[in-house]
Amino acid sequence: MDPLDKPIGFWLKHVDNLLEDGLTRVLADRGLTRRHWQALNTSRHGADALEVFDGAAEARADLVARGWITADGALTDEGRAARGEIAERVRRFRELSVAGLTKDQYADAVRALATMAGNLEAAR
Repeated sequence: MDPLDKPIGFWLKHVDNLLEDGLTRVLADRGLTRRHWQALNTSRHGADALEVFDGAAEARADLVARGWITADGALTDEGRAARGEIAERVRRFRELSVAGLTKDQYADAVRALATMAGNLEAAR
């Protein structure tokens, strides 16, 4: 099948679903969700950085309960260790997702999607 036989919307949703499912599998054995990862990874930039994520408050509360971040959002030593181990897993997953693409191909794909997003945002 020629990939161009399907519209870009199909590929966007398909890739999004595969990324979500894959990241869920990467995090599952630690009892984490994507929001946990986003909150844990973003905590190194301070608690205010977490506010952009929907559901961050719940994930953050769980990370506090695990002892990975403090109530004010700072990473603990245990949190830094967990973040490092999970970051490596996420890095490997991201590498898998772009295998077979050159850096230029990846950059072109991101630029094309950003242009499309800009076009659609301007049309609102």
